[in-house]
Amino acid sequence: MRYYFVICLFVLVNFFSFSQKNHIQLTNGLLVGQLDRPEEKFSLEINLSEIFSSEKIHIIPSLNLLKQGEIPSVLVSDSISNILKTKNVDTYILVSVRGFDKNFKLSSHFEPLATELASSHLFPLFRDDIISVTFEFTIYRNGQMTANELLKLKNVDSKDKVMKKLRKKLPKMIRRWKV
Repeated sequence: MRYYFVICLFVLVNFFSFSQKNHIQLTNGLLVGQLDRPEEKFSLEINLSEIFSSEKIHIIPSLNLLKQGEIPSVLVSDSISNILKTKNVDTYILVSVRGFDKNFKLSSHFEPLATELASSHLFPLFRDDIISVTFEFTIYRNGQMTANELLKLKNVDSKDKVMKKLRKKLPKMIRRWKV
């Protein structure tokens, strides 16, 4: 009986996570690069904004709303939420570097949006001694997590190569999110 319950629960969870990933209908978003170094955050958000815009997704980089040095958890404040509503933005797209190994799996535990925005991330955009980098994209709509995906980039040996491969692979993910 216990085994049957576990199997049913597993099937249900997979069904809902599969349907959430395939029915995001992404049309707009606030892009939040979760990197500690300001120059890397700027570089990542600008590059990703261009990629999303080329896929006809209206994106606002968080750097357009945050003052220099301001903590990202401010992005869920009432004043910024009202600004986003006037611009018809209802989705937060959080991007972080998950690590530099090929063996990462999707997160299974998700924090509320405000907590996730306040958390720090240890990994930089690139390290000299690595050959792969894994990005995590977490999408929140109406304060609830609606999608979470990893994007693994292999054979990268510079920041430029990371950005070049990101520009090549990310549009395929974005097209799935538009459905």
